[in-house]
Amino acid sequence: MVCVVSDPTPSRPLTRDAVLGDPLVRELLEARLVGVFATLDSSGTIHAVRMWYAAGEGYVVLATGSRSQKVRNLERDSRASLVLHDSRPGFEVCGDSIAGRAEVVRGLEARPLVDLVHRRYVSSDVGPPPAVREFLASDDVALRFRPESALTWDERRSPASRALRDVGGALPLVPTDPRP
Repeated sequence: MVCVVSDPTPSRPLTRDAVLGDPLVRELLEARLVGVFATLDSSGTIHAVRMWYAAGEGYVVLATGSRSQKVRNLERDSRASLVLHDSRPGFEVCGDSIAGRAEVVRGLEARPLVDLVHRRYVSSDVGPPPAVREFLASDDVALRFRPESALTWDERRSPASRALRDVGGALPLVPTDPRP
C-alpha cells in the first residue's frame, strides 16, 4: 500500500497594495471575526491582544482606549501586526498575518472610525444596556493600521483537508463557556 503525503499549502507572501487587494485578506476582513493585534513594548516584548476591526479605504481600523498599553507602544514605535484567521476543526483553516504601521487617531477624527468598528459587532437594533454603553465609551481612539506586507494560508481545499472531512475525522474545537 502506498501512502501519499499531502504537504501543507505554502504561505503566500504579499506586499503593499496587494495585501488589501488579496481575495483571502478581503474575505477575512469582511467576516465578523476577532483579530489578534500585536505591538512592541519598551522591552521589545510582543504585546498581542484580541480586537474588533473594520476595513477602511487602504487601511484597517481598530478601536481602543487611549490609556491602553497598545497605544503607549504605538506612540513609541508604530510597527504592528494583525492576525486574522478562520479556524475550524481539522485542516479547515485559513488566515493571514499582516505587518504594517499603525497611527493613533484621536479626538473628533477618531469618533466615526470607532463607531465603524462598534457597528460591526454590536447590534443597533436594540439600545445597549448601560454596562455595554459604558464599555464601548472607553474606546476613545482609533488605530489606523496600514499594511505593508502579509503572509496568507488557506488549507480549506487541500487534499488533507478534504480527506479528513470525508472520513469525519476532525475533532471539534471546544470553546470556553462565558463566565458568570
